[in-house]
Amino acid sequence: METYRIEQNYDQSICLIPISQIEVLNSRDRNEKVFAEVLESIRTVGLKKPITVTKNVDSNYQYQLICGEGRIKAFLQLGESEIPARIIDVSKEEALIMSLVENIARRQHRAMEFLSCIERLSDLGYDKNEISKKIDLAPVYVQGIITLLKNGEERLLYAVEQKKYH
Repeated sequence: METYRIEQNYDQSICLIPISQIEVLNSRDRNEKVFAEVLESIRTVGLKKPITVTKNVDSNYQYQLICGEGRIKAFLQLGESEIPARIIDVSKEEALIMSLVENIARRQHRAMEFLSCIERLSDLGYDKNEISKKIDLAPVYVQGIITLLKNGEERLLYAVEQKKYH
């Protein structure tokens, strides 16, 4: 097993945990070019930032992933079975929200992926004002997205994303 160096700027301790014990609740599609760059960076330089997980009490998995699915996939592709992780203590709902907000915060995400994250927050019971604070968008914009998604207008949203307006 190859060892991957970790650059640390954390006060929390970092543990090596089995990848097979991590539940990914908020999986997302990856840009293949970006993923290849992450993979090569880990292979040559090492892991710069550990993944973030929380303990999982109501599942067959010991941990729930908050942040770092791409790093997990890279480690698996490199033949590793364990990965360095920062373990934080949050509820399952807080972990899911943190994961959704992390995905929303990414600079280059697909619009539909972004919109579905907003819909998931709404489905969890958050109103437009709470969601807008978490993702730094106007409540009226968030409400518009929720309304379109709840009314089955994914085709309209997809057309806007693809710039197909006819």
